Amino acid sequence: MGKRIDRRTFVKTAAAGSVAAASLPLFGTSAAFARDEDEGGGHRIFVFVSFSQAAAQGLVLPRIGMTGAGTFKPAARHVNGGGSYVLSDQATSIPKRLIASGRWMAREFVSYTTKGLPSYGTIQPGILVMKADVEGIGNGLTLVVVCNVGALGPAGSTGEEEGWELMDTPAYGTFHQAGVGISHMSVEGFTIAGLGRGAQD
Repeated sequence: MGKRIDRRTFVKTAAAGSVAAASLPLFGTSAAFARDEDEGGGHRIFVFVSFSQAAAQGLVLPRIGMTGAGTFKPAARHVNGGGSYVLSDQATSIPKRLIASGRWMAREFVSYTTKGLPSYGTIQPGILVMKADVEGIGNGLTLVVVCNVGALGPAGSTGEEEGWELMDTPAYGTFHQAGVGISHMSVEGFTIAGLGRGAQD
């Protein structure tokens, strides 16, 4: 039977990869994590709950809070997963004006690198790039997920900021990491129940 990790344990483990994890009441994520039982399966997981922000558009300051989870297999150039988002105007007073919300879905594996960095337990610092469709924002957009491991110091840093970037959206340009949130990527051998089996070996 595969080893399953409850949400509390996962959050505690993933926190090692964040310089400063914040309380994010806007959205949550729930997923069942398991060991990859395929022989030589090679699956890895990504999970993130974080904010990114685009340049001001007149008086509007677009900020996206996004959650995501999925499985990927670099050798097969496969990725599967998705999540949800809220897009708000950060320039407004609380409650922030909601511009849009919806789902996103991974569509295509682009690249993955660990930059030769060591793992930390079950966490692997690295950068995953994929194409994604984001409801109400655009299709075939480039989504970059960055995982650093703060507990390793410089040896756990990819050189990029923790979180995610969404590149060249039609209406808002590129969303860059806002320094709020956390991302996690696993070492080889983990999958999300129900997602990993679609990968081609």
